[in-house]
Amino acid sequence: MSFDSKYFNIAENELSLIKQRNARILVDREMEIAKKHPDIAAIEKELSETTGKVIALIAEGSPDISARLSELENNNLFLQEKQRALLVKNGYPADYLDLVYTCPLCRDSGIYEGKRCKCVMEIVKRAAAEELNRSSPMQLAGFGEFSLNYYDDKAPTMLGCTAREAMEENLSFCKSYAEDFHLPTKSILMRGKTGLGKTHLSLSIASVVIEKGYSVIYGSAPDLFRRIEKEHFSNSGEDSVIEALETADLLILDDIGAEFESKFYNSVFYNIINNRLNASLPTIISTNLDLSEIKERYGDRITSRLLTMENLIFVGSDIRILKSKGN
Repeated sequence: MSFDSKYFNIAENELSLIKQRNARILVDREMEIAKKHPDIAAIEKELSETTGKVIALIAEGSPDISARLSELENNNLFLQEKQRALLVKNGYPADYLDLVYTCPLCRDSGIYEGKRCKCVMEIVKRAAAEELNRSSPMQLAGFGEFSLNYYDDKAPTMLGCTAREAMEENLSFCKSYAEDFHLPTKSILMRGKTGLGKTHLSLSIASVVIEKGYSVIYGSAPDLFRRIEKEHFSNSGEDSVIEALETADLLILDDIGAEFESKFYNSVFYNIINNRLNASLPTIISTNLDLSEIKERYGDRITSRLLTMENLIFVGSDIRILKSKGN
């Protein structure tokens, strides 16, 4: 499996912009130090001349070049320590005039230990997620818009409490999950009939998690599975959709069970959730099916993996119907 090359082009362009921004930051710092602290700037100037001195010594071909190069190196180290001490003395970090890098591993080159750095893959994942989300019906919701008033607070449900009490617990759990989101974290299975708020709460989580800087993909199972099928049988050699789904920081699969029933889709579903669980990446799955229907539809392998997730049961009356009646 591999991402489409266009996402790597996006990553290369972003890395180029990062390098330009960081170079600008260093220039601004050097100008600031030159204006406020000429003594520190003088050391920086002397350090910048080191390369020229080394080249001159090599060109000179002196018989004692090793000793002179060693002396130059020792002086360079002395100047660096002196500069750092002066920076700290004047309230700056010791590395204030060092080259600025956003990624400490690859130093913004995009390559680490002979492979693409994880910073590149994060950009690729985010770009793929953004494209998938643009073509999906995702409209981020907020927890503040989720009203418990639509849930009955009198009659007990099969859970032994009222619908409002059950949904208040679900709302509280989802808020905490979003606010404390980190990797790795648990996955969630939201179960309940249509119109009970599963999509609203999953999108509310997505809204908070995206704000935290994580990559999130949301999509309905029928739509995403069709995309995977189309890409899989296109002979393009790319599997960008499934790669994006399996590597996003958070995947939200809405309306599982509404997709066309096929062995291919079941296989895709199993591979996605299994690979994400093995990678300790969280998935939020919503479905209108109960456990017996899930087991009948998907079999033991998928059901067993879904049961390892945090199960949230949604109860009550269809909110969309209540709203249409003006309740």
